[in-house]
Amino acid sequence: MATGRIVDLWHRKDRTRTTRYGTGKRWQAVWTNNTGKETKRSFDYKDQAQAWIDTRTIDDALTPGGTKQPILFEDYFQLWWEKQAHQRPNSLRTMGSHCKNWIEPTFKGQYLHQIEQAQVQRAVYEWQEKNALSTTKLMYRYTSQIFGEAVHDKYLKESPCKRVKFLQEELAEDLPEFTLSPEVFAQFCDLAKPLFKTAALIAAATGLRPKELIGLTVKDIDFPRSIIKLTMQDASPNVNTVRRGPLKTKYSRRNISFGPMVRGLLKVLCANPGDDGRLFHIERTPALYWRFESEWSRVRDLLPEIGPGWHQLRHFHASQLISGGMSPVAVAARLGHKDATITLQKYAHLWHEDVESMAKIGDSVVALGKSTATETPQVA
Repeated sequence: MATGRIVDLWHRKDRTRTTRYGTGKRWQAVWTNNTGKETKRSFDYKDQAQAWIDTRTIDDALTPGGTKQPILFEDYFQLWWEKQAHQRPNSLRTMGSHCKNWIEPTFKGQYLHQIEQAQVQRAVYEWQEKNALSTTKLMYRYTSQIFGEAVHDKYLKESPCKRVKFLQEELAEDLPEFTLSPEVFAQFCDLAKPLFKTAALIAAATGLRPKELIGLTVKDIDFPRSIIKLTMQDASPNVNTVRRGPLKTKYSRRNISFGPMVRGLLKVLCANPGDDGRLFHIERTPALYWRFESEWSRVRDLLPEIGPGWHQLRHFHASQLISGGMSPVAVAARLGHKDATITLQKYAHLWHEDVESMAKIGDSVVALGKSTATETPQVA
């Protein structure tokens, strides 16, 4: 049983003075926990020592170490999962896939309070050996949320998710893979079915995210101003429930300008919309994400160079903007990033250093100085 006591370091029990009398802090609080381990803390005043013991008493009234009764990870995971009802259907599917296929099996059979930082670190390394870095980071974020919520619910005193590192040799995976060259993009368009070819052309010309592209309706197209007014995206949970929902972030809300060729494509789509005014549909039934992914997979079997998924077209658009001389600020606004910092984190390596131009600028400065100089400098 846990106990606490206070020791007067300046006096013995018979009130005679000890050798420490008048030196250092007088009152020592001694706490013995349920396992017999002692913890000591010294204070200037007795009431401070008592307050410290009172705190320890409250903490140890909960087990282990100031928490509720021990709970298995999988049992707490179910409690946490039930709290995620506020998530969008697509987010829930992603979370469910990662959590139930990777996170829950990793810690299954263990009590929450027994899981330490080293084990979380080891799990992250193992996940990264079999997944892309971006996927591993997402799984770790969910793991951190689970343990963080357990702390809030008093099942843990602190989360083991701290100072976790990722395999350095795979950091490059965090950058977009620009597998789409203009030549490969042209080949994709040749192989894609007409509806998806049109979708690819618009995505590559505007930088829309896949769900933004799929969710486009007639009302989103402002032909007089030549802009796409992006306010919502596709949020359909399944083929039986077609709906639109909020954009990825508040910064995703934007107007995207388009030129005459894109106008022509949009005119054709708007002249024959599907249900709910959707631009992309098959016999009026909106074409949802799975159809787009299915078409990408079909073409990828014939043309592996196109890389993973429709998001490649957004990266391709960004690369074309940058090669065309657009600034980070302009690219950020076009893509719906929070600011140019985010854009640079993803695409900084595409703003190539023009060594020759910089050298010429340096020489032009020297030329300015030489035009007013009266003497040629002498070499010492």
